[in-house]
Amino acid sequence: MSYLGIVVTSVFASNALLTYGLGSVPGRGEEKGGRTISALALIIVNALASSLLWALHSFVLSPLKLASLDILFFALLVVPLLKFLGKAAFRSGEGRLSRLAAKADDLVVGSLVFGIALISSNSGYSFPEALAASAASGLGYWFAAVILESIRERLELSDLPRPFRGAPAMLISAGLLALALMGVDSAFVKGMAG
Repeated sequence: MSYLGIVVTSVFASNALLTYGLGSVPGRGEEKGGRTISALALIIVNALASSLLWALHSFVLSPLKLASLDILFFALLVVPLLKFLGKAAFRSGEGRLSRLAAKADDLVVGSLVFGIALISSNSGYSFPEALAASAASGLGYWFAAVILESIRERLELSDLPRPFRGAPAMLISAGLLALALMGVDSAFVKGMAG
């Protein structure tokens, strides 16, 4: 599959939030600049975590027939390394860079980053493909979170029957959005992007 196909599939058909249910909607109540910082931090942390786990999986665990232990090695090696990199960037940065590093440091221990790293490292992609898939997954997560936040705001303003207000309407909306995005399946993307 081409890089365009991998990116489109990772953003839409294999959306981390809507397909796998990873993470929660970030940036609720943040200003617009905070959402951009969160999205950028998520893309960077996903790319780093997936790169490290892909290298560990491909060069160490698979040759030793220990691929099933990638969860343990992610927790023991990748998370501390990413936390260290986040702290180093936090110390050296000013302004937006320090906010980006602080947000990235918070994201490292989340299920979202681990899930995306695990999916991209076990998918059989080469290193550049896994890197593109993980960065696109972060972009897809941000895309779904922004859409769900705007749907939530519109639902608060609409006159729904009492039993559907709040979480039920949001779950129905998230389900419909997931179905719509899953309509962009791999076969369609493969035919479109090669």
